[in-house]
Amino acid sequence: MTPFERAVVIVNPVSGQARGLRLGQNLSRALEEHDVFCALRVTSGRGDAENWARQAAADGFDLIVAIGGDGTIAEVVSGQARSGAMIPIAVVPVGTANVVALALALPFFAGMALDTILHGRRLDFDVGYIPDHDHHFLLMSAIGYPAKVIQDSPRRLKNLFGVFTYMAAAVRNALNQDQVRIFVEDETGLVREFEGHTVLLSNIGKIGDLNLKVTPDTSAHDGRFDVTVISSRSLWDVIAILFRMLTWRYRPAPRMHHFQAESVVIATDPAVGVQVDGEELGQTPLSARVVPGAVRMVVGSRYRPDAEDGGFGWEFKLPRGWLRRAGSGA
Repeated sequence: MTPFERAVVIVNPVSGQARGLRLGQNLSRALEEHDVFCALRVTSGRGDAENWARQAAADGFDLIVAIGGDGTIAEVVSGQARSGAMIPIAVVPVGTANVVALALALPFFAGMALDTILHGRRLDFDVGYIPDHDHHFLLMSAIGYPAKVIQDSPRRLKNLFGVFTYMAAAVRNALNQDQVRIFVEDETGLVREFEGHTVLLSNIGKIGDLNLKVTPDTSAHDGRFDVTVISSRSLWDVIAILFRMLTWRYRPAPRMHHFQAESVVIATDPAVGVQVDGEELGQTPLSARVVPGAVRMVVGSRYRPDAEDGGFGWEFKLPRGWLRRAGSGA
């Protein structure tokens, strides 16, 4: 017996080089074979997915299936966060980067999506909220360098080259960073001042399947942002920071600072760009706060909610005494 009775399947038809609509039709038929009534709704513009997700409970649905890229998922999450209905959201990735799917350890093969939707764990996630723009986000807001990467990755190039568009933009901007003065005020009134080119305001900052953690103790279930300020000046700095993100044998570093906060106001001098979950959102200053446990997501079997889980070094530690035994020939 399935745990759901009525599902709204929200599809972005242009995602994944127009594969979204066909996948939505096939998945709806498969769900109905498992006695789940499906209403297939196809977006035609910005705001459609958010509105349908916000009205899902009032329309009698007990499951939302979101088929599209990170932008579509962001709208669905925003709609549910506004409604407070806590209807489970199942993500089926067909976009360019699909970072949400990676972070939730979801399968990328369409044939595996049905089993995850019907039998996957359902966990409550914090979301970030930006009051000045009345905007929610699930992953992170990024200031400075990441916003330049998004700005240099127009939709027409993403449609042609996919994720390689982001990679090319990242390389072009990697060693040409303008340092700015950064001021971060938290909920206690404490103001921290830095000089750097990037601020990451992470809600979900861990991709377990890639053994990647943006910050050492990031969690989407603790009611706090992880704030990271980066001020790399050379290729060696970039390599060192990437190594820390992969291994998280965390040590304080002069080029990377980390702390946690429930709410922040971030200002820079001069103003720099802001991106939220892969979409441009103006310039600094930025005010944001955490809304604890605001949405319920369906996660893959490999998803680990604990902050300490993940990281390349964590997954591949050698057993205690292994080197000594190997050296002795035992």
